[in-house]
Amino acid sequence: MMKKKRKFVAITTLIDKDIVISGDTTYTGGIRVDGKIKGNLKVHGDEGSLLIMGYGSKITGDVEVEKAIINGEINGNVKCNDYLELNTNAIVNGSIEYDIIEVQEGAKITGDLKFIKNNKKTEPKKNIKQKFQNKLKKLITKRI
Repeated sequence: MMKKKRKFVAITTLIDKDIVISGDTTYTGGIRVDGKIKGNLKVHGDEGSLLIMGYGSKITGDVEVEKAIINGEINGNVKCNDYLELNTNAIVNGSIEYDIIEVQEGAKITGDLKFIKNNKKTEPKKNIKQKFQNKLKKLITKRI
């Protein structure tokens, strides 16, 4: 089976392990949390959004993001519109809505899991047969 390579946005902000943020937080782009956030966290962006939570990090509140890699603790609901990865030390005390999820052994989830279809519009793949015929015509006309 061939795995599709995931594209993630760059991490532009770090919440270090000694930092505690109180209050709802909204961010655009990529963020890594090693500290604590007491409040809801929404991470959005034009090219996608990414949340990475390191070991020992904690969010007390709801989280809404496009892609997330969790290795910390979330006490609240999680809505992940694209890809969610729960690593070995991940703890989620709340419900999870996801499009794609990967859960490693050792991760703990105490709430419900709900699949949500990603509504991103993708362009249809071009007709491979037509592409082949066009290339073949070009090769034939070059040789004549």
